[in-house]
Amino acid sequence: MRGVYNYMHRIGFRRALPVVALLALSACTIKPAAVQPAEAEENAKSLFCAFGSVGGLVPIQRPPGFESEFAVAVVEINSLRKTTHVAVSDFVLFDQAGKATKLKRVVNVEVFDEPRVATEGLFAYYLNTTSASATHPWDGTLPAGRIRLRVRVALVEFPVAPVRFKLTIERYVIEGPVDGSWPT
Repeated sequence: MRGVYNYMHRIGFRRALPVVALLALSACTIKPAAVQPAEAEENAKSLFCAFGSVGGLVPIQRPPGFESEFAVAVVEINSLRKTTHVAVSDFVLFDQAGKATKLKRVVNVEVFDEPRVATEGLFAYYLNTTSASATHPWDGTLPAGRIRLRVRVALVEFPVAPVRFKLTIERYVIEGPVDGSWPT
């Protein structure tokens, strides 16, 4: 430090100031701001949604409480932190005019992990479970990171021409188009 002081006296303080500043800066290490990867943001998106009936063409009287109208939605959630004890709290189908067909009850929720086969269609991929599947019942935990869920619900009535859906899982409200219906 004594050498810097002598140098400043010889050349003058004003001329030495930039040199001292440069020496001080070179002693500091400047770290760039940590860059968060794009997938490090919380989000949720719709992958698929369909609806349909079962037993609709059976010519017998249905017992009281018989459920015949259903919907399936497959969604992807990217969470920054692990959350336990999560539940599906709402599901609604909307038609073009905004008329809602509401959830009667959640039938089941699965972690969707199906292998994609090039020859199968959209409905076969999202609605069926293959023997090579790792799809399994969901335990109500959203892990830190990505998870795909297949949600099956019973509806209060048959929806008339729904075009979009809204699914609520914990803090995530996921909306998307209805991809179609399956035959009865």
